[in-house]
Amino acid sequence: MIKPARGCGPEVPPYFSQFVEGRRGEVLDAALCVFAEKGYDGGTMREIASRLGVTEPALYRHYAGKEALFADLVALAGDRVVEQTAALLDRMDPANLRESLAELVAMRRREAGRRASKPIIGTLMMAAPHKAAFQETFRIHLARPMVARLEAMVPIVDAALGVDRSGEDVRGRVRAFMSLYVGYFMTSMVMDGPADDRPIVDAMLAVMGWEG
Repeated sequence: MIKPARGCGPEVPPYFSQFVEGRRGEVLDAALCVFAEKGYDGGTMREIASRLGVTEPALYRHYAGKEALFADLVALAGDRVVEQTAALLDRMDPANLRESLAELVAMRRREAGRRASKPIIGTLMMAAPHKAAFQETFRIHLARPMVARLEAMVPIVDAALGVDRSGEDVRGRVRAFMSLYVGYFMTSMVMDGPADDRPIVDAMLAVMGWEG
């Protein structure tokens, strides 16, 4: 069993063990707690092993070192976020665009607010993009798949709404859309009070030129 970690808190359920079977999920959850508490630089394989209740050499049988472990954490978490978001993007209906975007925003906001998700979101967004060793992993497993999904969706919605634009315009607007989307669920983790998603949905429609 993984020992409770201050970075996650005893009340926070495991994250990776929800969808990664066996010992690998337990190792990733222990690592997540350490990195959430101390950051990548401050966390050590020894502390992760201690959280798992195993020796450090036993942990090295699963991962060659901290860098390999953190890279796996970033990759699997990124894949998970893309999978959850893609399911809603694939169901997006241009005839009910506002409702579809509202559902997309609400889903990610709820996920960001879940106790199990907070450590992973903080670790991914604060550590991975600022570590050169993990930036490409972050791009491969999260940023590029999300952008590709959005760029594939935009022409479908544009055609339904009679919007004509260049590929360069699509790329620029998708980048702005992503900034709004990611920024909103990041701030949702720290803002007090009930959320009103209507302003962010309005902003996302406007930045894509779909507000009419």
